[in-house]
Amino acid sequence: MANVRQISVFLDNKPNQLTGVMKLLKENGINLRALSIADTKDFGILRMIANDTDKTVEVLRKASYVVADTEVVAISIPDTPGQLSRVLDILGSDNVNIEYLYSFLGKSDKSVSFVIRVDDNDNASAALEKGGIIQLTENDISEM
Repeated sequence: MANVRQISVFLDNKPNQLTGVMKLLKENGINLRALSIADTKDFGILRMIANDTDKTVEVLRKASYVVADTEVVAISIPDTPGQLSRVLDILGSDNVNIEYLYSFLGKSDKSVSFVIRVDDNDNASAALEKGGIIQLTENDISEM
């Protein structure tokens, strides 16, 4: 199983909250590989994949941010029409529920990568492997 750790940071939905996190990451030499923001009226959830998960969590917690570390599945697929649909069919065939997903670009302009939060990482990984989908490791992502 090739799970990747995603960092979630809970922020007030106010000006400069995201700026504060990004400045902190910059000051500590942390590079982001993927990023997603979800919001409500009062707060937001910043989800990210960083080149050094442990350091990122440590730096953010030291600065008093509320941080969660969650295992997700990351994949790389050809950047051609229908590939994501194929992945969704594979996961659906094994009754894997997708809670959310977001994309990021990898090293090549011929592929696209996705972070997928599912209800069962083990089942999802097995289904993806059986379907011939490339699963990324934290090391793969940190080297991008």
